[in-house]
Amino acid sequence: MKLGIIGLNRSGKTTIFNALTRRIGESVPAGGHLTPVPGVVPVPDVRVDWLSQLYLPKKTTYAQVTYMDLQGMPGGVENKREYMSLLLTHMRPMDALLLVVRNFAEQGGDPPDVARDFRELQDEFIIADLSTIEKRMEKLEMEQKRGKKIPGREKELLDACAEHLNAETPLRTKPDLAAAPELRGFTLLSAKPLLVVVNNADEDDLLPQIPFEYAEAMVVRGKLEMEMAQLSEAEAAAFREDFGIAESALTRVIRRSFELLHVITFLTVGDDEVKAWTILKDLPAQEAAGAVHSDIQRGFIRAEVVAYDDLRRSGDYAAARKHGLVRLEGKTYPVRDGDVINFRFNI
Repeated sequence: MKLGIIGLNRSGKTTIFNALTRRIGESVPAGGHLTPVPGVVPVPDVRVDWLSQLYLPKKTTYAQVTYMDLQGMPGGVENKREYMSLLLTHMRPMDALLLVVRNFAEQGGDPPDVARDFRELQDEFIIADLSTIEKRMEKLEMEQKRGKKIPGREKELLDACAEHLNAETPLRTKPDLAAAPELRGFTLLSAKPLLVVVNNADEDDLLPQIPFEYAEAMVVRGKLEMEMAQLSEAEAAAFREDFGIAESALTRVIRRSFELLHVITFLTVGDDEVKAWTILKDLPAQEAAGAVHSDIQRGFIRAEVVAYDDLRRSGDYAAARKHGLVRLEGKTYPVRDGDVINFRFNI
């Protein structure tokens, strides 16, 4: 799962990236760099912790999220279009976008304007998508004039996209339209799931009361969270208590990201490895088996399933089985978050 972190210059985008990835002290370019900086983060999960203590495996593997720090957009400068072209190119492979907007005072700078900054970037996505669609429509028209027949519904779908974009509506409001097979190759930016991260000052934990149109929003006190990322877990916990922060930014952002992408986690256990796997919500068991190995999906027979909560209450797998909490499920069973699964297969 790849999440691109974007924002205007001085929004604190790299500060948020550092807080999430704990890349403190490493050489991370400031806003304006042209090469995305990746940070791979293990997903904190108490379920994996407990299962690892229970099974004492040779290896414990958490789910992972990759954050990409994408270069900042200068805003109000002559080379803005060049910057946006580079930025949009780097954004296209991302599964979702975290849009950082500044909500803290800058010494000698302009006061923050969250609504303006959010709207500016939202508009850039729409403009970029309109440009992509218009270029494709022009190409189709030329082909039609040459007598070439346009197969399928591509033109109809492009017209529908253009209508929504011209109404200044991002395509994430029409996910079925944006996900149409004929349009998948366009990687339309306004169709990507978007989480707005409002970067507040240290003492401010309130979300601004403005309309974040067609997007989810949350507050992160970036500078504070980056400082906590440099501490031990015990020190960070005490620090969070002082500032009334129940969970780290990493935990909160990951949870919101999973919700945004409709992603869940299932678990496999054994003496060799305890591992967390991320899949789409309600994915059938046979397809979920493919996340572990294509051979398991191909030779799928049954999934032996116990809910993590049931397993923990029982104390171990044998007790859960004795209480009738371990069940056999077929290939169409929709895997649920926290399922502990042993796949039975034959190839």
